[in-house]
Amino acid sequence: MPDIYYLEDAQAKLIKLCHSGERFIIANQNESLVVAMTIGDYEALMETINVLGDLDAMIAINAAKTKRSKYSDLNLDDSNFGL
Repeated sequence: MPDIYYLEDAQAKLIKLCHSGERFIIANQNESLVVAMTIGDYEALMETINVLGDLDAMIAINAAKTKRSKYSDLNLDDSNFGL
């Protein structure tokens, strides 16, 4: 769970918090307001959301997990990876 900082404390430490590379939450007395994360974490989260929202990708992942799809070696020299 990310650390939680109240608004005033976060404001005073914002530069240090941002450079820490850790996720953190900024909150006021009643609720969480902001979740901060690295760009890498954000990009990974968005990629995961995109894959989960792609029906064809989810079908392919499920087929691979249940061993209903054929394994193929990838050709990294081919622009289509030999598929």
